[in-house]
Amino acid sequence: MLLNNPILLIALAAVAVLVVIVLLTRRRARRAATTASRSPGKAKGRAREPVAPPAVMSDEDQRILTSLGAMKARETAAPPPPPLPDLAPKSQAAITPRPIEPARPTFAPPIGGKIRILVVDDNKDTRDNVSRLIAFEQDMEVVGQAFNGKQAIDMAVQLQPHIVLMDINMPDMDGITATREMGVQAPYSQIIIMSVQFETDYMRAAMLAGARDYQTKPFSADELINCIRRVYDIGRPIYQKMEQAEQATRPGTEVAIAGPAPTDGLAAPVFMVYSPKGGSGKTAVAINLAVALRELVTPVALLDADLQLGDLPVDLNIRPKATVSELVASGRPDPELLSSVMQPHSSGISVVFAPQKPELMELITGNMMIQVARTLKSHSQALVVDTASYLTDHNLALMEVANDVLLVITPDLPSVKDAKLFLELAPDLGLRPERVGLVINRATMPGAIPAAQIEKALKLTRVFQIPDDPKLRLSLIKGVSVFQLDANAPSAQAFRQLAQAVWSNALEPVPAAEPAPPIR
Repeated sequence: MLLNNPILLIALAAVAVLVVIVLLTRRRARRAATTASRSPGKAKGRAREPVAPPAVMSDEDQRILTSLGAMKARETAAPPPPPLPDLAPKSQAAITPRPIEPARPTFAPPIGGKIRILVVDDNKDTRDNVSRLIAFEQDMEVVGQAFNGKQAIDMAVQLQPHIVLMDINMPDMDGITATREMGVQAPYSQIIIMSVQFETDYMRAAMLAGARDYQTKPFSADELINCIRRVYDIGRPIYQKMEQAEQATRPGTEVAIAGPAPTDGLAAPVFMVYSPKGGSGKTAVAINLAVALRELVTPVALLDADLQLGDLPVDLNIRPKATVSELVASGRPDPELLSSVMQPHSSGISVVFAPQKPELMELITGNMMIQVARTLKSHSQALVVDTASYLTDHNLALMEVANDVLLVITPDLPSVKDAKLFLELAPDLGLRPERVGLVINRATMPGAIPAAQIEKALKLTRVFQIPDDPKLRLSLIKGVSVFQLDANAPSAQAFRQLAQAVWSNALEPVPAAEPAPPIR
C-alpha cells in the first residue's frame, strides 16, 4: 500500500536527500576542525606561512620549483630588461635552422673573390628566401634581383654574375627565352633553372636553351648550394678565358689563353665496348683497356655512354664534378668546357661521366653523342667508350664512328645466345664483321664453355680472352685499374695483349665497302 502512494514516496526521497546532506556537512566540519588544530595560525587569520615541499617530488615538479625560484630572484635583484627591438617578421625559410652539412668536395676558390649570383623570379618572397639561403655561404654573394627575363638580361650584362638562378614562368619574358638570349648577350653567366615544373619537356627546353642545371622547387639549402658550386666549377674555364681576354685588351699585357690542346684527333681511333647482356664485366674491360692503351699512346679518354645508369663513378671512385650533359647543354659540345668535364683518374686516363640524373638521358640525342665522340677524338690519341647493355639510339649512333666494337661476353649459354642474336642483327646496323672483336671475360671460370666452341658458334676471327682473376674484381672495389693493383696480374697481361691488338687493327687502312650490284 505504501509503495502505491506517490506522495509518500516523494517524501521518503526528500528525507533521504536531507540525511545525506547532513552527513556530508558534518564530515566537512570535522575535516576543517582537524586542519585548524594542525595549523593554528590559519584559524586565527595570521599570514600564511610557506609550506615545505613534500619529501618525495617528481623531477618535473623539482624543475618547475627551481625555475620559479630563479625567476623570482632575478626579478628582485636585477633591473628590468630593456625593451626588445622591433624585428620584421621573417619567412619560414629564413628562420628554419639548417642541418649540419655533410662533407662536400673541395672546390677551388672563386675567381676574383666571391661567387656572384643573380636571382631572377617574379615572386619577391622567393627572391628574398633564396637570397637568405645564399647569405649563409662565405664565398657567395647575391649581386642583384630581377623580376622578369628582360630585367635579368640587362642586369646580367651590367653585373656579369657567375651564376643566374632563373625561374621559368615570369611576365613579359619567360625564363627559357631569357636563358637563350642571355647566352648571346651575357655568355659569361651560367644559368640554373629553378621551377615548380618537373616535366621532361621543360627540362629539355631549358637545357637546349643553354641552362647548365635544373632545380625543381621546393629545394633544400644543401641542394641549391651544391648545385651552384657544381655549375660554377663547370664554368670556370669560361670565367678564366673571359678575364684573360679582358686583361689582354689592356696595353702592355700578354696573356696565354689556357685550354685543352688539340691533337691530330682526326685519326684517333674509337673503341666501343658493348655487351648485349648485363653483368658481363664490360665496364671493367673498358676501364682497363683505356689504361692499357695509355701505355702505347697518350692522352687516352674514357667516355661513359651508359647515360642512364653509368657505373664509372663507382668503379673509379670519383665523384663527378661535371658530366656529358653539361658538355652538350647548348645542343652541341662546347670545346671550352672540356678541361672541366674531362676529369683525371689516378691511372692517368681522363674520364667523361654520364649524367648523374637518369632522366637527363632523354635530353641527349644520338647525334649529340657523335659530336661528343668527335670532340673528344680531337683532344685525345685514343677514345674508349663504355656503353649500356641495350641498343639505344646513342649506342647505334656511336657504332657509326667506332673503329672497333668489342663485344664482351662471359662463357655461359645466356651470354653466348645474346651475342649470337646481336651478330645476326649487325649487318642490318651496317656493322661489318671485321669491325667486331669478341672479348670473353672470365674465360677460365669454373664450368666455362671452351673458347674454341664459342668462336665456332659465333664465327668471329678476332677473339680475346680475359682470365678469371680475383685481382681484377678487387681493383674495382678499390676504385683503381688492375695495373695499379698488380701490373703483372694475369688479367693485366691479357689487357695489354688486347690493347696492342686493337691498336694495330685501328692503324690498318679500312677496306672500301663493296659496291652495290647493278640493277638490271
